[in-house]
Amino acid sequence: MIQAVLFDMDGTLFDTEAIYAEGWYKGGVPHNLYLQLIGRSAVDQRETLTKAGFDFDAVLRCMHEYAAQVLAKEVPVKPGAKEALMWLKEHGIKAAIATSSLKETAEKYLVQTGLTDYIDAVVSGFELEHGKPAPDIFLMAAKEVGAAPESCVVVEDAISGVHAGKAAGMLTVMVPDRIAPDEETRRIADGILDTLQELPDWLAARL
Repeated sequence: MIQAVLFDMDGTLFDTEAIYAEGWYKGGVPHNLYLQLIGRSAVDQRETLTKAGFDFDAVLRCMHEYAAQVLAKEVPVKPGAKEALMWLKEHGIKAAIATSSLKETAEKYLVQTGLTDYIDAVVSGFELEHGKPAPDIFLMAAKEVGAAPESCVVVEDAISGVHAGKAAGMLTVMVPDRIAPDEETRRIADGILDTLQELPDWLAARL
């Protein structure tokens, strides 16, 4: 029985990853290094960029300033996101956001997009010691909505998120955004979907 669906935010519910990418580039981060930052916690991002010789705080500030400027106008929603959330609401299934971004950022995006009423909990990686691919964030999100891990479905766009979902003992679906799934991810994921428009049918087949 599926009791809850736990969504990553950037690149999964909201089409924000391309905007963040442009911000990282403006901070001087090359594309191959940016790819290592996707879906990782701020601690991991700091370690990666510092090892590469970057002033993490300066680069992060540049990225956030650019993203804030763009996203103040509009937060783009992924195709099928609202419809998937409406379907969950109609079927009495809880929905939560489990994001590496700040909780305040997620809540702001939900207000801007009119999706607040469809989300039952928001959990941020900033509240936890271990970020994705550790399972902690999804286990906390499950606890927040009162669902057993084995009754949860994780929806992710990042490889690290897929590993986190599986480590949490949950069914895990990948909807690729910036990075295509590698062979290992295809092996462990319970589903690979093209868009969130396919999610309701995928879930309905497992109810």
